[in-house]
Amino acid sequence: MTICSKKDVSTGTSHGKLSANDEFEESEEEEELSYEEITERLLTTVRRANVVDKKRKLPMRESLFAHVPPYIIFHANDKNDASLPREITRHLLWWHTKNFSPGMIRLTVLKSGFTITGRSMANWCGTWCTRLAYQRANKKLKRFQKVNHFPNCDQLSNKIQLWKNFDRMAKRYGKKSFDYLPFAYILPGEGARLKKFMDRKSGSVWILKPADCCAGQGIRLISRSCEIPKRSPYVAQRYVCHPSLINGYKYDLRLYVLLTSIDPLRIFLYSEGLVRLATVKYQHKLDNLYDRFMHLTNTTVNKFSPRFRGNDDVNKQEGNMWSLTALWNYLRSKERADINRIWLKIKDIIIKTIISAESSIAEGVKKSTLSNYNNCQLFGFDILLDVHLEPWLLEVNECPSMNTETPLCVIVKSQLARDFLNLVGFHVPDILTPNDRKILKGFFKTSRSCYDHRLYGPVPLNVEKQKQDIFETQSSDRESYLNIILKTLTPDDVRVLIRHEDELAQTGKFERIFPTRSTYEYFKYFDNVSYYNMLLDAWEHAYGNNDRAQGINRLKKLCDKGYHLIQDPVYNIENKIKT
Repeated sequence: MTICSKKDVSTGTSHGKLSANDEFEESEEEEELSYEEITERLLTTVRRANVVDKKRKLPMRESLFAHVPPYIIFHANDKNDASLPREITRHLLWWHTKNFSPGMIRLTVLKSGFTITGRSMANWCGTWCTRLAYQRANKKLKRFQKVNHFPNCDQLSNKIQLWKNFDRMAKRYGKKSFDYLPFAYILPGEGARLKKFMDRKSGSVWILKPADCCAGQGIRLISRSCEIPKRSPYVAQRYVCHPSLINGYKYDLRLYVLLTSIDPLRIFLYSEGLVRLATVKYQHKLDNLYDRFMHLTNTTVNKFSPRFRGNDDVNKQEGNMWSLTALWNYLRSKERADINRIWLKIKDIIIKTIISAESSIAEGVKKSTLSNYNNCQLFGFDILLDVHLEPWLLEVNECPSMNTETPLCVIVKSQLARDFLNLVGFHVPDILTPNDRKILKGFFKTSRSCYDHRLYGPVPLNVEKQKQDIFETQSSDRESYLNIILKTLTPDDVRVLIRHEDELAQTGKFERIFPTRSTYEYFKYFDNVSYYNMLLDAWEHAYGNNDRAQGINRLKKLCDKGYHLIQDPVYNIENKIKT
Protein backbone atom coordinates (compact mmCIF):
# COMPACT_ATOMS: atom_id res chain seq x y z
CA MET A 1 0.00 0.00 0.00
CA THR A 2 1.50 3.36 -0.98
CA ILE A 3 0.89 6.98 -0.08
CA CYS A 4 0.41 9.53 -2.86
CA SER A 5 -0.58 13.19 -2.85
CA LYS A 6 -3.64 14.73 -4.46
CA LYS A 7 -4.49 18.42 -4.76
CA ASP A 8 -7.82 19.54 -3.27
CA VAL A 9 -9.26 22.11 -5.69
CA SER A 10 -11.61 23.77 -3.24
CA THR A 11 -9.02 24.44 -0.51
CA GLY A 12 -5.70 24.38 -2.34
CA THR A 13 -4.34 21.90 0.20
CA SER A 14 -3.00 18.40 -0.31
CA HIS A 15 -4.03 15.22 1.44
CA GLY A 16 -2.70 11.71 1.51
CA LYS A 17 -4.15 8.93 -0.65
CA LEU A 18 -3.81 5.23 -0.13
CA SER A 19 -3.13 3.06 -3.13
CA ALA A 20 -4.44 -0.48 -2.78
CA ASN A 21 -4.02 -3.60 -4.85
CA ASP A 22 -5.48 -7.11 -4.58
CA GLU A 23 -5.20 -6.93 -0.81
CA PHE A 24 -8.56 -5.16 -0.81
CA GLU A 25 -10.21 -6.42 -4.01
CA GLU A 26 -9.72 -8.27 -7.22
CA SER A 27 -8.35 -5.85 -9.78
CA GLU A 28 -6.25 -5.88 -12.91
CA GLU A 29 -5.03 -2.38 -12.06
CA GLU A 30 -3.63 -0.64 -9.02
CA GLU A 31 -6.34 1.47 -7.45
CA GLU A 32 -6.14 4.62 -5.34
CA LEU A 33 -8.39 4.81 -2.29
CA SER A 34 -8.75 7.86 -0.08
CA TYR A 35 -8.57 7.65 3.70
CA GLU A 36 -12.33 8.25 3.80
CA GLU A 37 -12.95 5.28 1.49
CA ILE A 38 -10.63 2.97 3.46
CA THR A 39 -12.29 3.98 6.73
CA GLU A 40 -15.75 3.45 5.26
CA ARG A 41 -14.78 0.00 4.02
CA LEU A 42 -13.49 -1.01 7.47
CA LEU A 43 -16.61 0.32 9.23
CA THR A 44 -18.85 -1.44 6.74
CA THR A 45 -17.05 -4.72 7.37
CA VAL A 46 -17.76 -4.41 11.11
CA ARG A 47 -21.41 -3.63 10.50
CA ARG A 48 -21.72 -6.60 8.14
CA ALA A 49 -20.34 -8.94 10.80
CA ASN A 50 -23.16 -8.02 13.18
CA VAL A 51 -26.08 -7.71 10.79
CA VAL A 52 -26.78 -11.45 10.44
CA ASP A 53 -27.42 -11.80 14.16
CA LYS A 54 -29.46 -8.63 14.62
CA LYS A 55 -31.56 -8.22 11.47
CA ARG A 56 -34.54 -10.30 10.50
CA LYS A 57 -35.32 -8.31 7.38
CA LEU A 58 -33.04 -7.18 4.61
CA PRO A 59 -32.59 -3.39 4.44
CA MET A 60 -33.76 -3.13 0.85
CA ARG A 61 -36.52 -1.18 -0.84
CA GLU A 62 -39.47 -3.36 -1.71
CA SER A 63 -41.34 -2.96 -4.97
CA LEU A 64 -44.89 -1.73 -4.85
CA PHE A 65 -45.86 -5.06 -6.40
CA ALA A 66 -45.71 -8.73 -5.50
CA HIS A 67 -43.29 -11.11 -7.23
CA VAL A 68 -40.87 -8.29 -8.05
CA PRO A 69 -37.43 -8.45 -6.38
CA PRO A 70 -36.43 -5.64 -4.00
CA TYR A 71 -34.04 -2.84 -4.90
CA ILE A 72 -30.70 -1.99 -3.33
CA ILE A 73 -30.86 1.19 -1.24
CA PHE A 74 -28.10 3.71 -1.92
CA HIS A 75 -27.11 5.97 0.96
CA ALA A 76 -25.74 9.50 1.07
CA ASN A 77 -22.03 9.63 1.76
CA ASP A 78 -22.51 11.18 5.21
CA LYS A 79 -24.90 8.61 6.67
CA ASN A 80 -24.41 5.26 8.36
CA ASP A 81 -27.43 3.12 7.53
CA ALA A 82 -28.13 -0.56 8.08
CA SER A 83 -25.88 -2.70 5.90
CA LEU A 84 -26.65 -5.73 3.83
CA PRO A 85 -25.39 -9.16 4.96
CA ARG A 86 -22.24 -10.65 3.52
CA GLU A 87 -24.27 -13.20 1.52
CA ILE A 88 -25.32 -10.29 -0.69
CA THR A 89 -22.47 -7.79 -0.49
CA ARG A 90 -19.84 -10.24 -1.67
CA HIS A 91 -21.72 -10.27 -4.99
CA LEU A 92 -22.06 -6.47 -5.21
CA LEU A 93 -19.21 -5.33 -7.44
CA TRP A 94 -18.94 -1.88 -9.03
CA TRP A 95 -16.70 -1.68 -12.08
CA HIS A 96 -14.52 1.38 -12.59
CA THR A 97 -12.15 2.02 -15.44
CA LYS A 98 -8.61 3.25 -15.08
CA ASN A 99 -8.28 7.03 -14.62
CA PHE A 100 -12.06 7.47 -14.51
CA SER A 101 -13.69 6.99 -11.13
CA PRO A 102 -15.88 9.97 -10.12
CA GLY A 103 -15.49 10.57 -6.41
CA MET A 104 -19.13 11.04 -5.43
CA ILE A 105 -20.34 7.93 -7.27
CA ARG A 106 -17.48 5.95 -5.78
CA LEU A 107 -18.22 7.03 -2.19
CA THR A 108 -21.95 6.40 -2.58
CA VAL A 109 -21.60 2.83 -3.84
CA LEU A 110 -18.96 2.03 -1.20
CA LYS A 111 -21.27 3.38 1.50
CA SER A 112 -24.05 1.15 0.15
CA GLY A 113 -22.24 -2.19 0.36
CA PHE A 114 -20.43 -2.43 -3.00
CA THR A 115 -16.79 -3.30 -3.63
CA ILE A 116 -14.84 -1.59 -6.40
CA THR A 117 -13.33 -3.78 -9.11
CA GLY A 118 -11.17 -2.92 -12.09
CA ARG A 119 -11.95 -6.20 -13.89
CA SER A 120 -14.29 -5.61 -16.81
CA MET A 121 -15.04 -9.35 -17.07
CA ALA A 122 -16.10 -9.67 -13.42
CA ASN A 123 -19.76 -10.15 -12.43
CA TRP A 124 -20.14 -6.49 -11.55
CA CYS A 125 -23.60 -4.96 -11.06
CA GLY A 126 -23.05 -1.39 -12.19
CA THR A 127 -20.60 1.13 -13.56
CA TRP A 128 -20.12 4.81 -14.27
CA CYS A 129 -17.75 4.68 -17.22
CA THR A 130 -16.80 6.57 -20.35
CA ARG A 131 -18.62 5.99 -23.64
CA LEU A 132 -15.52 4.31 -25.07
CA ALA A 133 -15.39 1.84 -22.16
CA TYR A 134 -19.12 1.17 -22.58
CA GLN A 135 -18.73 0.48 -26.30
CA ARG A 136 -15.97 -2.02 -25.57
CA ALA A 137 -17.96 -3.78 -22.85
CA ASN A 138 -21.41 -3.63 -24.46
CA LYS A 139 -21.22 -6.89 -26.39
CA LYS A 140 -20.25 -8.76 -23.22
CA LEU A 141 -22.83 -7.24 -20.89
CA LYS A 142 -24.78 -9.63 -18.71
CA ARG A 143 -28.50 -9.21 -18.11
CA PHE A 144 -28.08 -8.05 -14.49
CA GLN A 145 -25.49 -5.35 -15.28
CA LYS A 146 -26.42 -1.67 -15.52
CA VAL A 147 -24.35 1.02 -17.27
CA ASN A 148 -24.65 4.81 -17.41
CA HIS A 149 -24.98 4.98 -21.21
CA PHE A 150 -27.43 4.30 -24.00
CA PRO A 151 -26.29 3.22 -27.46
CA ASN A 152 -25.91 6.20 -29.81
CA CYS A 153 -26.03 8.69 -26.93
CA ASP A 154 -23.49 10.75 -28.89
CA GLN A 155 -26.45 11.91 -30.96
CA LEU A 156 -26.97 14.29 -28.04
CA SER A 157 -23.48 14.85 -26.66
CA ASN A 158 -21.55 15.28 -29.91
CA LYS A 159 -21.98 18.94 -30.79
CA ILE A 160 -22.14 18.30 -34.53
CA GLN A 161 -24.81 15.62 -34.15
CA LEU A 162 -26.72 17.78 -31.66
CA TRP A 163 -26.85 20.64 -34.17
CA LYS A 164 -27.77 18.35 -37.08
CA ASN A 165 -30.67 16.85 -35.12
CA PHE A 166 -31.85 20.29 -34.01
CA ASP A 167 -31.56 21.74 -37.53
CA ARG A 168 -33.50 18.81 -38.98
CA MET A 169 -36.30 19.31 -36.47
CA ALA A 170 -36.35 23.08 -37.05
CA LYS A 171 -36.71 22.59 -40.82
CA ARG A 172 -39.41 19.98 -40.37
CA TYR A 173 -41.51 21.59 -37.63
CA GLY A 174 -40.58 25.26 -37.90
CA LYS A 175 -38.21 27.62 -36.15
CA LYS A 176 -40.97 28.85 -33.88
CA SER A 177 -40.95 25.46 -32.11
CA PHE A 178 -37.19 24.91 -32.36
CA ASP A 179 -35.57 28.22 -31.50
CA TYR A 180 -33.47 27.40 -28.43
CA LEU A 181 -30.06 26.55 -29.93
CA PRO A 182 -27.89 29.36 -31.37
CA PHE A 183 -27.40 29.11 -35.13
CA ALA A 184 -24.30 27.18 -36.16
CA TYR A 185 -22.14 26.08 -39.07
CA ILE A 186 -20.35 22.73 -39.21
CA LEU A 187 -16.65 23.04 -40.01
CA PRO A 188 -14.73 22.51 -42.14
CA GLY A 189 -17.54 21.63 -44.59
CA GLU A 190 -19.48 24.87 -44.16
CA GLY A 191 -16.46 27.10 -43.66
CA ALA A 192 -17.07 28.99 -46.90
CA ARG A 193 -20.62 29.86 -45.83
CA LEU A 194 -19.39 31.07 -42.45
CA LYS A 195 -16.68 33.17 -44.11
CA LYS A 196 -19.23 34.77 -46.43
CA PHE A 197 -21.46 35.65 -43.46
CA MET A 198 -18.61 37.09 -41.39
CA ASP A 199 -17.30 39.16 -44.31
CA ARG A 200 -20.78 40.54 -44.90
CA LYS A 201 -21.51 41.23 -41.22
CA SER A 202 -18.31 42.58 -39.74
CA GLY A 203 -17.89 42.27 -36.00
CA SER A 204 -20.11 39.20 -35.52
CA VAL A 205 -18.75 36.86 -32.86
CA TRP A 206 -18.72 33.07 -33.14
CA ILE A 207 -17.72 30.47 -30.59
CA LEU A 208 -15.81 27.46 -31.92
CA LYS A 209 -16.43 24.16 -30.13
CA PRO A 210 -14.68 20.86 -30.90
CA ALA A 211 -17.24 18.22 -31.83
CA ASP A 212 -16.63 15.74 -29.02
CA CYS A 213 -14.88 17.58 -26.19
CA CYS A 214 -16.17 18.86 -22.85
CA ALA A 215 -15.12 20.97 -19.86
CA GLY A 216 -14.19 23.92 -22.06
CA GLN A 217 -11.46 22.03 -23.92
CA GLY A 218 -10.52 23.59 -27.28
CA ILE A 219 -13.18 26.31 -27.15
CA ARG A 220 -12.32 29.77 -28.52
CA LEU A 221 -14.09 32.87 -29.80
CA ILE A 222 -13.47 34.50 -33.19
CA SER A 223 -14.67 37.65 -34.95
CA ARG A 224 -12.62 37.56 -38.19
CA SER A 225 -13.05 35.17 -41.11
CA CYS A 226 -9.30 34.56 -41.29
CA GLU A 227 -9.56 32.78 -37.93
CA ILE A 228 -11.87 30.05 -39.28
CA PRO A 229 -10.10 26.64 -38.95
CA LYS A 230 -9.54 24.88 -42.26
CA ARG A 231 -9.25 21.22 -41.24
CA SER A 232 -10.37 20.34 -37.71
CA PRO A 233 -14.04 19.45 -37.06
CA TYR A 234 -15.78 22.21 -35.13
CA VAL A 235 -19.22 23.62 -34.55
CA ALA A 236 -19.09 27.37 -35.15
CA GLN A 237 -21.98 28.67 -33.06
CA ARG A 238 -23.32 32.22 -32.99
CA TYR A 239 -22.17 33.67 -29.70
CA VAL A 240 -24.86 34.97 -27.32
CA CYS A 241 -23.33 38.40 -26.81
CA HIS A 242 -25.92 39.72 -24.35
CA PRO A 243 -26.21 37.16 -21.54
CA SER A 244 -27.88 37.61 -18.19
CA LEU A 245 -25.28 38.70 -15.63
CA ILE A 246 -24.88 38.32 -11.88
CA ASN A 247 -23.12 41.39 -10.47
CA GLY A 248 -21.51 41.84 -13.87
CA TYR A 249 -20.37 38.21 -14.29
CA LYS A 250 -21.53 35.78 -16.94
CA TYR A 251 -23.02 32.50 -15.72
CA ASP A 252 -24.68 29.33 -16.95
CA LEU A 253 -26.74 26.50 -15.46
CA ARG A 254 -25.69 22.86 -15.17
CA LEU A 255 -28.89 20.82 -15.00
CA TYR A 256 -29.13 17.06 -14.53
CA VAL A 257 -31.45 15.06 -16.78
CA LEU A 258 -32.01 11.34 -16.26
CA LEU A 259 -33.12 9.02 -19.06
CA THR A 260 -34.31 5.72 -17.59
CA SER A 261 -35.85 4.31 -20.77
CA ILE A 262 -35.97 5.20 -24.45
CA ASP A 263 -38.98 3.04 -25.38
CA PRO A 264 -41.14 3.99 -23.68
CA LEU A 265 -39.53 7.38 -23.23
CA ARG A 266 -39.10 8.28 -19.56
CA ILE A 267 -37.27 11.52 -18.66
CA PHE A 268 -36.57 13.01 -15.23
CA LEU A 269 -35.19 16.46 -14.40
CA TYR A 270 -33.36 17.14 -11.12
CA SER A 271 -34.86 20.09 -9.25
CA GLU A 272 -31.47 21.26 -7.94
CA GLY A 273 -28.48 22.17 -10.06
CA LEU A 274 -25.28 24.18 -10.17
CA VAL A 275 -24.81 27.75 -11.40
CA ARG A 276 -21.29 28.41 -12.64
CA LEU A 277 -19.96 31.95 -12.73
CA ALA A 278 -17.02 33.36 -14.66
CA THR A 279 -14.23 35.03 -12.70
CA VAL A 280 -13.76 38.20 -14.80
CA LYS A 281 -16.57 40.71 -15.29
CA TYR A 282 -18.21 40.51 -18.71
CA GLN A 283 -17.67 43.14 -21.38
CA HIS A 284 -18.95 42.90 -24.93
CA LYS A 285 -15.79 43.99 -26.75
CA LEU A 286 -13.92 42.39 -29.63
CA ASP A 287 -10.52 42.95 -28.01
CA ASN A 288 -11.21 40.63 -25.04
CA LEU A 289 -12.42 37.51 -26.85
CA TYR A 290 -9.25 35.71 -25.77
CA ASP A 291 -10.17 35.98 -22.06
CA ARG A 292 -11.46 32.53 -21.13
CA PHE A 293 -12.12 33.60 -17.53
CA MET A 294 -14.61 36.16 -18.86
CA HIS A 295 -16.40 34.24 -21.59
CA LEU A 296 -16.32 30.63 -20.35
CA THR A 297 -18.21 29.61 -17.23
CA ASN A 298 -16.84 26.06 -16.87
CA THR A 299 -15.55 25.39 -13.36
CA THR A 300 -12.76 23.30 -14.88
CA VAL A 301 -11.54 26.52 -16.52
CA ASN A 302 -12.25 29.11 -13.84
CA LYS A 303 -10.88 27.13 -10.90
CA PHE A 304 -7.41 28.10 -12.17
CA SER A 305 -8.23 31.79 -11.89
CA PRO A 306 -6.80 33.52 -8.81
CA ARG A 307 -10.23 35.14 -8.38
CA PHE A 308 -12.07 31.82 -8.09
CA ARG A 309 -14.02 31.39 -4.86
CA GLY A 310 -16.00 28.36 -3.77
CA ASN A 311 -19.31 28.16 -1.91
CA ASP A 312 -20.45 25.96 0.97
CA ASP A 313 -24.19 26.61 1.24
CA VAL A 314 -27.07 26.05 -1.18
CA ASN A 315 -28.67 29.29 0.03
CA LYS A 316 -25.62 31.54 -0.26
CA GLN A 317 -25.34 33.89 -3.23
CA GLU A 318 -21.58 34.19 -3.23
CA GLY A 319 -18.47 32.83 -4.90
CA ASN A 320 -18.21 31.40 -8.42
CA MET A 321 -20.62 28.55 -7.90
CA TRP A 322 -24.20 28.85 -6.71
CA SER A 323 -27.00 26.36 -6.34
CA LEU A 324 -29.97 26.59 -8.67
CA THR A 325 -32.08 27.42 -5.61
CA ALA A 326 -29.90 30.44 -4.87
CA LEU A 327 -30.16 31.65 -8.47
CA TRP A 328 -33.95 31.43 -8.50
CA ASN A 329 -34.10 33.44 -5.25
CA TYR A 330 -31.73 36.03 -6.72
CA LEU A 331 -33.70 36.43 -9.94
CA ARG A 332 -36.98 36.70 -8.05
CA SER A 333 -35.69 39.45 -5.78
CA LYS A 334 -33.41 41.37 -8.16
CA GLU A 335 -35.24 41.05 -11.48
CA ARG A 336 -38.74 39.98 -10.45
CA ALA A 337 -38.33 37.02 -12.77
CA ASP A 338 -41.11 34.52 -13.46
CA ILE A 339 -39.21 31.37 -12.45
CA ASN A 340 -42.10 29.05 -13.39
CA ARG A 341 -42.03 30.38 -16.95
CA ILE A 342 -38.26 29.87 -17.22
CA TRP A 343 -38.52 26.34 -15.75
CA LEU A 344 -41.31 25.34 -18.14
CA LYS A 345 -39.27 26.60 -21.09
CA ILE A 346 -36.24 24.60 -19.90
CA LYS A 347 -38.36 21.44 -19.63
CA ASP A 348 -39.59 22.06 -23.17
CA ILE A 349 -35.99 22.37 -24.41
CA ILE A 350 -34.96 19.12 -22.69
CA ILE A 351 -37.89 17.09 -24.02
CA LYS A 352 -37.50 18.33 -27.60
CA THR A 353 -33.74 17.76 -27.53
CA ILE A 354 -34.06 14.15 -26.42
CA ILE A 355 -36.89 13.49 -28.91
CA SER A 356 -34.62 14.78 -31.70
CA ALA A 357 -32.32 11.78 -31.03
CA GLU A 358 -35.00 9.32 -29.88
CA SER A 359 -35.20 7.24 -33.05
CA SER A 360 -31.39 6.81 -33.27
CA ILE A 361 -31.05 5.80 -29.62
CA ALA A 362 -34.06 3.46 -29.79
CA GLU A 363 -32.61 1.76 -32.87
CA GLY A 364 -29.29 1.30 -31.08
CA VAL A 365 -31.04 -0.27 -28.10
CA LYS A 366 -32.90 -2.74 -30.33
CA LYS A 367 -29.72 -3.78 -32.11
CA SER A 368 -27.26 -4.08 -29.24
CA THR A 369 -28.99 -4.30 -25.87
CA LEU A 370 -29.56 -7.63 -24.15
CA SER A 371 -32.09 -6.43 -21.58
CA ASN A 372 -34.02 -3.23 -20.96
CA TYR A 373 -32.52 -3.34 -17.47
CA ASN A 374 -29.01 -2.62 -18.81
CA ASN A 375 -29.18 1.08 -19.67
CA CYS A 376 -29.76 4.39 -17.96
CA GLN A 377 -28.07 7.74 -18.44
CA LEU A 378 -27.61 10.92 -16.47
CA PHE A 379 -26.96 13.86 -18.81
CA GLY A 380 -25.65 17.31 -18.00
CA PHE A 381 -27.62 19.99 -19.86
CA ASP A 382 -25.86 23.37 -19.98
CA ILE A 383 -28.31 26.26 -20.23
CA LEU A 384 -27.56 29.97 -20.69
CA LEU A 385 -30.05 32.71 -19.83
CA ASP A 386 -29.84 35.79 -22.04
CA VAL A 387 -30.46 39.37 -20.94
CA HIS A 388 -34.22 38.78 -21.35
CA LEU A 389 -33.96 35.57 -19.23
CA GLU A 390 -34.73 33.40 -22.24
CA PRO A 391 -32.99 30.00 -21.92
CA TRP A 392 -30.59 28.77 -24.62
CA LEU A 393 -29.17 25.27 -24.85
CA LEU A 394 -25.36 25.38 -25.06
CA GLU A 395 -24.51 21.68 -25.07
CA VAL A 396 -25.31 18.27 -23.61
CA ASN A 397 -22.74 16.36 -21.57
CA GLU A 398 -23.11 12.59 -21.77
CA CYS A 399 -21.18 11.98 -18.55
CA PRO A 400 -21.45 15.03 -16.26
CA SER A 401 -18.76 15.49 -13.67
CA MET A 402 -19.49 13.84 -10.34
CA ASN A 403 -16.30 15.08 -8.77
CA THR A 404 -16.41 17.74 -6.07
CA GLU A 405 -14.51 20.93 -6.88
CA THR A 406 -16.17 22.94 -4.08
CA PRO A 407 -18.02 22.20 -0.81
CA LEU A 408 -21.26 23.12 -2.60
CA CYS A 409 -20.54 20.34 -5.11
CA VAL A 410 -20.38 17.88 -2.23
CA ILE A 411 -23.78 19.00 -0.96
CA VAL A 412 -25.54 18.91 -4.33
CA LYS A 413 -23.84 15.91 -5.90
CA SER A 414 -24.02 13.63 -2.86
CA GLN A 415 -27.81 13.76 -2.90
CA LEU A 416 -27.85 13.69 -6.71
CA ALA A 417 -25.78 10.48 -6.76
CA ARG A 418 -28.03 8.84 -4.18
CA ASP A 419 -31.27 9.90 -5.91
CA PHE A 420 -29.96 8.85 -9.33
CA LEU A 421 -28.86 5.38 -8.21
CA ASN A 422 -32.06 4.76 -6.23
CA LEU A 423 -34.32 5.90 -9.05
CA VAL A 424 -32.81 3.72 -11.78
CA GLY A 425 -33.23 0.67 -9.52
CA PHE A 426 -30.48 -1.92 -8.92
CA HIS A 427 -31.28 -5.53 -8.03
CA VAL A 428 -29.00 -8.06 -6.37
CA PRO A 429 -27.49 -10.09 -9.25
CA ASP A 430 -28.94 -13.55 -9.78
CA ILE A 431 -25.62 -15.29 -9.07
CA LEU A 432 -26.11 -16.09 -5.38
CA THR A 433 -25.18 -19.61 -4.34
CA PRO A 434 -27.86 -22.01 -3.03
CA ASN A 435 -26.39 -21.62 0.44
CA ASP A 436 -26.59 -17.82 0.20
CA ARG A 437 -30.24 -18.03 -0.80
CA LYS A 438 -30.99 -20.46 2.04
CA ILE A 439 -29.47 -18.11 4.63
CA LEU A 440 -31.29 -15.08 3.22
CA LYS A 441 -34.67 -16.76 3.48
CA GLY A 442 -34.37 -16.35 7.22
CA PHE A 443 -34.21 -12.60 6.82
CA PHE A 444 -36.45 -11.86 3.86
CA LYS A 445 -39.62 -13.90 3.74
CA THR A 446 -39.58 -14.48 -0.01
CA SER A 447 -37.38 -16.33 -2.43
CA ARG A 448 -37.42 -13.35 -4.82
CA SER A 449 -34.43 -11.39 -3.57
CA CYS A 450 -32.43 -11.29 -6.84
CA TYR A 451 -32.71 -9.94 -10.36
CA ASP A 452 -35.42 -11.74 -12.36
CA HIS A 453 -34.78 -11.76 -16.12
CA ARG A 454 -38.49 -12.33 -16.80
CA LEU A 455 -39.20 -8.72 -15.79
CA TYR A 456 -36.78 -7.17 -18.28
CA GLY A 457 -36.78 -7.80 -21.96
CA PRO A 458 -38.41 -11.16 -22.70
CA VAL A 459 -39.65 -11.45 -26.27
CA PRO A 460 -43.36 -10.49 -26.34
CA LEU A 461 -45.82 -13.33 -26.75
CA ASN A 462 -47.60 -13.61 -30.09
CA VAL A 463 -50.79 -12.14 -28.67
CA GLU A 464 -48.79 -9.26 -27.16
CA LYS A 465 -47.03 -8.58 -30.43
CA GLN A 466 -50.34 -8.63 -32.26
CA LYS A 467 -51.77 -6.02 -29.89
CA GLN A 468 -48.71 -3.80 -30.34
CA ASP A 469 -48.84 -4.06 -34.13
CA ILE A 470 -52.54 -3.18 -34.21
CA PHE A 471 -52.09 0.03 -32.23
CA GLU A 472 -48.91 1.11 -34.01
CA THR A 473 -50.40 0.63 -37.47
CA GLN A 474 -54.03 1.57 -36.95
CA SER A 475 -54.05 4.25 -34.24
CA SER A 476 -53.79 7.40 -36.33
CA ASP A 477 -54.97 9.71 -33.55
CA ARG A 478 -54.91 9.76 -29.78
CA GLU A 479 -58.62 9.22 -29.25
CA SER A 480 -58.41 5.91 -31.12
CA TYR A 481 -56.27 4.30 -28.40
CA LEU A 482 -56.96 6.20 -25.18
CA ASN A 483 -60.08 4.31 -24.20
CA ILE A 484 -59.15 0.80 -25.33
CA ILE A 485 -55.39 0.20 -24.97
CA LEU A 486 -55.76 -0.30 -21.20
CA LYS A 487 -58.88 -2.43 -21.42
CA THR A 488 -56.95 -5.70 -21.65
CA LEU A 489 -53.43 -5.50 -20.24
CA THR A 490 -50.96 -8.13 -21.40
CA PRO A 491 -48.16 -9.46 -19.13
CA ASP A 492 -45.74 -7.31 -21.11
CA ASP A 493 -47.93 -4.24 -20.52
CA VAL A 494 -47.91 -4.93 -16.79
CA ARG A 495 -44.12 -5.27 -16.70
CA VAL A 496 -43.74 -1.84 -18.35
CA LEU A 497 -46.24 -0.26 -15.97
CA ILE A 498 -44.61 -1.87 -12.90
CA ARG A 499 -41.30 -0.20 -13.71
CA HIS A 500 -43.06 3.08 -14.46
CA GLU A 501 -44.74 3.15 -11.04
CA ASP A 502 -41.74 1.81 -9.09
CA GLU A 503 -39.65 4.68 -10.49
CA LEU A 504 -42.25 7.24 -9.50
CA ALA A 505 -42.17 5.89 -5.93
CA GLN A 506 -38.44 6.70 -5.65
CA THR A 507 -37.83 10.04 -7.38
CA GLY A 508 -36.09 11.95 -4.58
CA LYS A 509 -35.43 15.43 -6.00
CA PHE A 510 -36.04 14.25 -9.55
CA GLU A 511 -39.21 15.34 -11.31
CA ARG A 512 -40.62 13.23 -14.11
CA ILE A 513 -41.15 15.51 -17.10
CA PHE A 514 -42.02 12.80 -19.64
CA PRO A 515 -44.54 11.21 -19.77
CA THR A 516 -47.15 13.30 -18.01
CA ARG A 517 -50.84 13.92 -18.67
CA SER A 518 -49.93 16.68 -21.13
CA THR A 519 -46.78 15.44 -22.89
CA TYR A 520 -48.81 13.73 -25.62
CA GLU A 521 -48.49 17.15 -27.29
CA TYR A 522 -44.87 16.19 -28.10
CA PHE A 523 -45.93 13.09 -30.04
CA LYS A 524 -46.04 15.17 -33.23
CA TYR A 525 -42.23 15.47 -33.03
CA PHE A 526 -41.61 11.69 -32.99
CA ASP A 527 -40.70 9.89 -36.21
CA ASN A 528 -43.03 7.14 -35.00
CA VAL A 529 -45.00 6.95 -31.76
CA SER A 530 -44.29 3.52 -30.32
CA TYR A 531 -46.87 1.27 -28.69
CA TYR A 532 -45.23 1.68 -25.28
CA ASN A 533 -45.45 5.47 -25.49
CA MET A 534 -49.16 5.16 -26.29
CA LEU A 535 -49.54 2.79 -23.34
CA LEU A 536 -47.97 5.20 -20.83
CA ASP A 537 -49.86 8.15 -22.29
CA ALA A 538 -53.14 6.31 -21.78
CA TRP A 539 -52.05 5.25 -18.28
CA GLU A 540 -51.23 8.83 -17.27
CA HIS A 541 -54.48 10.04 -18.82
CA ALA A 542 -56.45 7.50 -16.79
CA TYR A 543 -54.54 7.48 -13.50
CA GLY A 544 -52.08 10.38 -13.55
CA ASN A 545 -54.15 12.99 -11.79
CA ASN A 546 -55.62 11.98 -8.43
CA ASP A 547 -56.32 8.37 -9.40
CA ARG A 548 -52.81 6.87 -9.26
CA ALA A 549 -53.70 4.70 -6.27
CA GLN A 550 -56.47 3.15 -8.33
CA GLY A 551 -54.06 2.31 -11.12
CA ILE A 552 -51.51 0.87 -8.70
CA ASN A 553 -54.18 -1.30 -7.09
CA ARG A 554 -55.13 -2.62 -10.51
CA LEU A 555 -51.54 -3.67 -11.14
CA LYS A 556 -51.22 -5.14 -7.65
CA LYS A 557 -54.13 -7.50 -8.26
CA LEU A 558 -52.48 -8.78 -11.43
CA CYS A 559 -49.06 -9.11 -9.80
CA ASP A 560 -50.50 -11.00 -6.83
CA LYS A 561 -51.42 -13.70 -9.36
CA GLY A 562 -47.98 -13.63 -10.98
CA TYR A 563 -49.60 -12.44 -14.21
CA HIS A 564 -46.61 -10.26 -15.17
CA LEU A 565 -44.30 -13.31 -15.17
CA ILE A 566 -46.28 -15.29 -17.77
CA GLN A 567 -44.12 -16.32 -20.70
CA ASP A 568 -45.98 -19.39 -21.96
CA PRO A 569 -46.65 -18.79 -25.69
CA VAL A 570 -49.87 -20.84 -25.60
CA TYR A 571 -51.24 -19.30 -22.40
CA ASN A 572 -54.78 -17.94 -22.72
CA ILE A 573 -54.41 -14.38 -21.53
CA GLU A 574 -58.07 -13.54 -21.91
CA ASN A 575 -59.05 -16.19 -19.36
CA LYS A 576 -56.50 -14.88 -16.88
CA ILE A 577 -57.61 -11.25 -16.87
CA LYS A 578 -60.37 -10.58 -14.36
CA THR A 579 -59.52 -6.96 -13.47
